[in-house]
Amino acid sequence: MIVIDAFGETCPKPVIRAMKALAEPGADGSVRVLVDNTVAVENLKRLAASKQGSAEVAEVEGGWAVTVSGVPAELAGNPQGTDAALAEAGIACPVPGDGDAAAPAPAARRQVTVFVGSSTFGQGAEELGRILIKGLVYAFSQADEVPHRIVFFNDGARLTCEGSEMLDDIRELERRGCEVLTCGTCLDFHGIKDRLAVGGVTNLYAISEIALGPDKVVTL
Repeated sequence: MIVIDAFGETCPKPVIRAMKALAEPGADGSVRVLVDNTVAVENLKRLAASKQGSAEVAEVEGGWAVTVSGVPAELAGNPQGTDAALAEAGIACPVPGDGDAAAPAPAARRQVTVFVGSSTFGQGAEELGRILIKGLVYAFSQADEVPHRIVFFNDGARLTCEGSEMLDDIRELERRGCEVLTCGTCLDFHGIKDRLAVGGVTNLYAISEIALGPDKVVTL
């Protein structure tokens, strides 16, 4: 049985890692995931149910061990892709299934540009905001379709520089075809232009063209 140590990891990373492990040769429909938060426990239980398997939860030092087992071989893989599998498990918004004959054909998707203007996500607890933005960027990097472009500005410019905990995930986004840009004025203001570690530098004129362009724009 494959064992995954997901201590310190927040949603959706433990579930995504479990899905990938179940698809590996030799997994035999079982995986054991060590987690330290109840959200991950509940999401892994949902994953097991969606795969027609079972989930056994046991307390371990510092958290829980969730054993997902009994997943049929034909469901252990992920032919629909990560987004659809998460939706099927109740961890994302539902989407029409491949087997739904009445489901309409999906409309062509607009390309998406994401603007990231902060090193945290949302208002309130700063530490929680840092956890959330890290998890969100990771989820972007693992999505079936990554954003067309991500533009980092203001305090968000720190996320593309040396010392950022998200560099590996942002590099994965870039590797998969996402254009990564950081505001040069913002880098200069914070005195970190020489620490840029991923992507290119852009300016306000180019950012204005992106904002007024054909992409769907999402601002975090």
